[in-house]
Amino acid sequence: MLPYPAEMKEVYLMRNDPHLSEIEKIEARIVGEMIRSTGIRGLIFSVGSYLVEGWADGSPMRERLARPVQWAITKASKTLPPKREHGFLSSEIGKLVTAWSRKVNREHAADPAAHSRANGRAIKGFIENTDFGEVADMVEGSEECAVKTVEALNEALWKYPAKVASILAALLAGINTSLRASREVIRPLENNVAPDLLADMILSLVNGIKGREAGELANSALELLRRLHTGSLLLGRAGKPLFQIYLTDLLGKSAPEIKPELLKKARIALAEDREAFSGALADALTDNPALVLAYVSSLGLVKSSSVKAASRRLKVLEDIDRADLDSAALEASRDMDTFEAAELVNTFFRVINRLHEGNPDIFADVARSIADSLDASEVRQTLEWLVPEVLDAFMPLIVEALPVIMKGLGRDAGGAPGSAGRETAFNEPRAATGAAGGEA
Repeated sequence: MLPYPAEMKEVYLMRNDPHLSEIEKIEARIVGEMIRSTGIRGLIFSVGSYLVEGWADGSPMRERLARPVQWAITKASKTLPPKREHGFLSSEIGKLVTAWSRKVNREHAADPAAHSRANGRAIKGFIENTDFGEVADMVEGSEECAVKTVEALNEALWKYPAKVASILAALLAGINTSLRASREVIRPLENNVAPDLLADMILSLVNGIKGREAGELANSALELLRRLHTGSLLLGRAGKPLFQIYLTDLLGKSAPEIKPELLKKARIALAEDREAFSGALADALTDNPALVLAYVSSLGLVKSSSVKAASRRLKVLEDIDRADLDSAALEASRDMDTFEAAELVNTFFRVINRLHEGNPDIFADVARSIADSLDASEVRQTLEWLVPEVLDAFMPLIVEALPVIMKGLGRDAGGAPGSAGRETAFNEPRAATGAAGGEA
């Protein structure tokens, strides 16, 4: 079958491409240099000698024929090739990368999709000739074999715990080496690059990202999520989405296998580990108070930045068209399931009441234990300066807000002005406040 015209053109261009000829020459020098190296030469001659020895084994005639060949191989293996200058192979690899890049750039300049046709044919051939059903059956049928292989590995490996320790020691050495190497990678940026140049180099990466493509990627991901959710709802049963049904089945099968006592101990262990981490961090900070001071002194600017960011996010709502914002807020209020929100609160209080009925002293004991542990004199000393200062700072706001609050309390208490309901609503707090003041 004759190739297509496009394929014939590609073949012609490849045969007459000077860059391709240059690449082939460089590849030939690299392969030749690798063969000329002592290690590869020794390997080639050793393999040749082994094959000749195996071929001649057991036959006197072949042994006589093999002797001169073995002699030639031994003599050739002792002949050292002329030495190349240091770094010859690495320089040739650099030339190869450059030549290959130059060739690809030339092809893309002539046709941006130059390689897509060949790649498409290769992918098509692979897809059409691969039976993925057989691959799936192979993977599914390999479960037992894979598990048994791991069991055999464990059985052989853990007979020698010292070997496991050696592997872990090698892993630790690799981690430490990676840390040092990473530090050395960053060091030139720290010592040799000015802040403005560093910012220009790094931030140019952000500036170079195609925002349109990123937005389209986000749209595709969101559409995929929407379709998955819609399909789950369409395939659901008994008012439950398919995702919930499958997840319930998964958890229903796995939950009985989890040992409650082991879960309890694991949670306690994690909590104690967090405590140990906090203790270690506190010890380290105690020995290095400058770090604590740096943290404390930065709180003002850090919190100010957080407040500014929150303010800017909130200002977005202020800048939106009033009618559009009202419409969106109305839609949100309509869609909110207020019954479920109220049921959440009701359930919370039912649980609290149930705990109290089962053990009436549980909350009082906890509160009393906390209160007994507090330093009353320190609390009083704090309140003595905190309350006046806070009241003094917020007094202009209190003066404006308190009448509105009292008016609202009087209205909610029911009845007309001067009625028993309103008098009770105002007098009970006053009486309590007066009693507290008298006791003080």
